[in-house]
This record gives sequence, C-alpha cells and structure tokens, in this order.
Amino acid sequence: MADIAGLQLRRDRLLVRLESLQKRVSHGDKTVEFDLDQARTALDLLDREITRSGDRRIARHLRVRSQKDL
Repeated sequence: MADIAGLQLRRDRLLVRLESLQKRVSHGDKTVEFDLDQARTALDLLDREITRSGDRRIARHLRVRSQKDL
C-alpha cells in the first residue's frame, strides 16, 4: 500500500489529466467521443484510499425502523 503523500501525488496528476481531457474531438467530417468515466472512477478510488489511509474514518450509522412488532 502506498503512503498518503504518494496517493495524493497520483491524485493531483490524475486531476490535471482529467481537466485537460476533451470529451469530443472533431477533425474534418469525423468526430470521436471519449468516455471519461474511467478517469472519474480512478479519482474516486484514490480518494477512498487516501481517506482509508489517513487518520480520519468515515462514520457510518444504520438505523432500522419498523411499523410492525417483531
């Protein structure tokens, strides 16, 4: 597992690359459309890994409610 500084560096590089990507490129009468979901998914995974590696934890609560007696 990489350290937080390495993960943050990879995240910053991915953000720069994502900002410079274009969704649609046209040349003459041809047009190509790119799917940017993979880059966004990779960014989400890096964010989760940074959060998991850091001191802060995500608190999750589950509240169950019922209208009937169990």
